[in-house]
Amino acid sequence: MHNNQRGSIAINIMLVLLLAVIAVLIYLLAGDGGTRNGRTIGTVSPVHTAPGPAKKMPAAALPAHGEFDDGLGRATTTTEYPLDDFGAGLARVDVFTRDINNDGLADRITRSRRENGTDHFTYEYKIELNTGDGYTDITPDGFTTVEGAQCALQKLRFVFTPGFGVIRISRPWQDTWITPTVATRDTFSIIKDNIHRIESRTLTSVCDVEELF
Repeated sequence: MHNNQRGSIAINIMLVLLLAVIAVLIYLLAGDGGTRNGRTIGTVSPVHTAPGPAKKMPAAALPAHGEFDDGLGRATTTTEYPLDDFGAGLARVDVFTRDINNDGLADRITRSRRENGTDHFTYEYKIELNTGDGYTDITPDGFTTVEGAQCALQKLRFVFTPGFGVIRISRPWQDTWITPTVATRDTFSIIKDNIHRIESRTLTSVCDVEELF
């Protein structure tokens, strides 16, 4: 009888130990690479594949020059227009209101972007003084940009401190759009409610005049 009790106790102890071992194994297996409450627990070894032949990436096209800061800042109003079937036409008009002659009236500068269906486009600028009864156009000739895919031949930058002025840097086209030529810097200022060129000087030879601002 005593032998039977001792045998039964031994079997029970073995069963308890076996269950404990099984519980530990289940815990370890569940914890390896599993998840709890959305957190990853444990790590999973990465799968390595045999390297194949390298793919040749296509050559990137030369990017157009970055967005140029013409000094006008944030537009008061912006209007966008649909282009024709060839991607040409008036694309966008930005209007800026600034008192450029210090008479207390808000004058108007309009910047219009025109597309021609290629990588080339142009910005046209119009400067108008507020007379109190309307607006008077005082824009000098040649206040437009000449934009190529990689190089710009003419750009303008507006300044408002200490006084109103415009810097225009341009160069002539020769042979190709990317052929460097000698650039010229013209500076304009407002004098007696008209815009006059007050300085002109020769700069270096360049492809993109944006580099000279």
